[in-house]
Amino acid sequence: MALACLLASLRCAAAGEPPLVFAYNLFPPWKTMDAHGEPQGPYTELMREVARRAKLRLAFLPCPLARCLQYMRQGKADVVIGVKNTAGRREFIDFIDPSFATGSRLALYQRSDDPRPLHSYRQLYPFLIGVVEGVRYQDEFDGDLRLRREPAPSLDSNFRKLKAGRIDALIADERQTAELAADAEFHRHVKRAPLLLYSPEPRRIGLAIHSQRYAHKRRIARALRSMLQDGTVARLLAQAQKPQS
Repeated sequence: MALACLLASLRCAAAGEPPLVFAYNLFPPWKTMDAHGEPQGPYTELMREVARRAKLRLAFLPCPLARCLQYMRQGKADVVIGVKNTAGRREFIDFIDPSFATGSRLALYQRSDDPRPLHSYRQLYPFLIGVVEGVRYQDEFDGDLRLRREPAPSLDSNFRKLKAGRIDALIADERQTAELAADAEFHRHVKRAPLLLYSPEPRRIGLAIHSQRYAHKRRIARALRSMLQDGTVARLLAQAQKPQS
């Protein structure tokens, strides 16, 4: 599917400037795909509008996060959005100004029948915590060698492992976890813990330093700034706050 999406966009761009290749990892509800494989979600629409205002063609390259980052490192993809800014990633990604959103709230879930309290950070230490491969959550959490983490390819996988008793807890973006926890497959088996972590790092568009489209940095930043000024960014991000039908 990833190759098909990219080839379709490249064919559309064949007569003009090469497209801006968007390394597209799923991150519901912000970055999703519909039943036909069409990219959707607030971050997706934000990037579409940035590309339109910057007069750039946008091509989607679906990939798991770790592979998306590899494509960015190699210059095979040009742009990411909603990816945490870390020192390691800044070696090959320029997280450009302005930021488009504030930091994120991180929720934790445990099994419904688990009586252990989870009100404070220190109470995490006995837990085996499900994380998603390649994801960075919060500086203290990511760097704490006392925590026991169990990686999985996706948040869905972690919810299934939690339900099955293979992990004790999981962590992820507050809105993302709420949607999955409400799913019929999980809602009777998991509960949200009182503990809430916060990652203060603002959200930014990331441009691959080795990208051939890096020269368009100012155009992209100017387009995003205009969207912040006219309320387009706020309107798009508000879509993720609406109740799901």
